[in-house]
Formats: sequence, C-alpha cells, structure tokens
Amino acid sequence: MQVAWTEIDVPQCGYCQAGQMMAAAALLAKKPKPTDADIDSAMNGNLCRCGTYLRIRKAIHKAASLSKNNASGKTVQTAALAGQAQ
Repeated sequence: MQVAWTEIDVPQCGYCQAGQMMAAAALLAKKPKPTDADIDSAMNGNLCRCGTYLRIRKAIHKAASLSKNNASGKTVQTAALAGQAQ
C-alpha cells in the first residue's frame, strides 16, 4: 500500500493518511480486485481535507495490481525496501 501511495503521490498534508491507508488495506484484504464503486463505498467516511480522493482511488487500484503481480510471496513493501538497499 505504501509503495502505491508514494508512486501515485497521494499525500498532501498527511492529516488523513493513516486512516485512508488502513481502510484501503482492509478493503484489499476483503476484495483483492475492487471496482471504483467498491473503493468509494469502503472509503466513504474517511475525509481528506486536501481532496485527493481520485489519487486515493488510483493508488488503491495500483496497490491491488502490485499485490497481484507480486508472485514471489514477499510483500510489496518488503520488495520496495530491498530495492532501496541496493
């Protein structure tokens, strides 16, 4: 989730990020390939003072894609950190 959030450049002020990311992770745990409607429903109630809702949705789709493409069994975050260490 963190990799997708960073790649899509979601955060602005950071006020809502923890709650947004937790809700997004919970959604992907229940529904690995969510639709826009699924995302909108799951994220409803998490307010973003900066209005980055479209980037949040895009990042959730990106995280779903990264999780699907991660066939090695490592988490996306672990794979990203390994790349930073090089």
